[in-house]
Amino acid sequence: MLANVPRGDVLYSESVFDSRGELVAKKVTRKELLKEPDEFISTSAKVVEFIRENQRPVIIGVVVFLVCVLAAAGLYGRNQYRQSRSHELFNKAYLDYEQAVTSTTPVKAEEWDRLFKEFDAIAKDYGSFVAGETALLYSAHVLYAKKDFKGALERYQKMKSTRLVEKGLGSMVLYHMAMTSLAMNDFDKAVLFFDQLSKDTKSPYQRQALSSIADIYEAMGKNKEAVQAYRQYLKMFPQAPDAPYVKARIADLSAKG
Repeated sequence: MLANVPRGDVLYSESVFDSRGELVAKKVTRKELLKEPDEFISTSAKVVEFIRENQRPVIIGVVVFLVCVLAAAGLYGRNQYRQSRSHELFNKAYLDYEQAVTSTTPVKAEEWDRLFKEFDAIAKDYGSFVAGETALLYSAHVLYAKKDFKGALERYQKMKSTRLVEKGLGSMVLYHMAMTSLAMNDFDKAVLFFDQLSKDTKSPYQRQALSSIADIYEAMGKNKEAVQAYRQYLKMFPQAPDAPYVKARIADLSAKG
């Protein structure tokens, strides 16, 4: 146990064992304290000596460390710039796209081609960023608007492996895949996609998916399947605004057999 003594030459006392094994207090004077080596000075001296004896390896190590730090800083800065640039390019293309889809006059094919090239370039150059993945989605939208349904479907399918889907946009992508398949008159595939959506209780497209399945079966002349789909729709959404219409369709298709 240490006890400070603020007067005289005695700085402190420390507990030690005497020759009989008894614990006694040993007083340490200022002169004795000054004779003891300083740990900080000793360690510093060893470090200095090591550096003196290994100058070349130490210098190389310092240089390598600094190069790594500068390289990491450069990569981070470049990454931040590319991310900012990707958002800038996407926002510009998106505003042009919004203007096109809300236009009251027919959009020329050349305009759709220009928009596709812009979104496609962003998707390729900045694919690792959110803006790049979003550009891929909008390039599919543009192809759909151009009635290039096969190309649109391929790009919607590519979206399934993106982080946007992992973050919750999977339902939206699946909906567009279903609608694109429907536009291609690939009814079986459309039903398959809509069926997946109809089983997702968290999907905002669930009600439309159930309704679309019934509509597709009816268009295919599969009245029995259509009735089943309409009944499932009413079971899931009994208070839907179009419930009276659905009930009428069930009655009509059941009468036809």
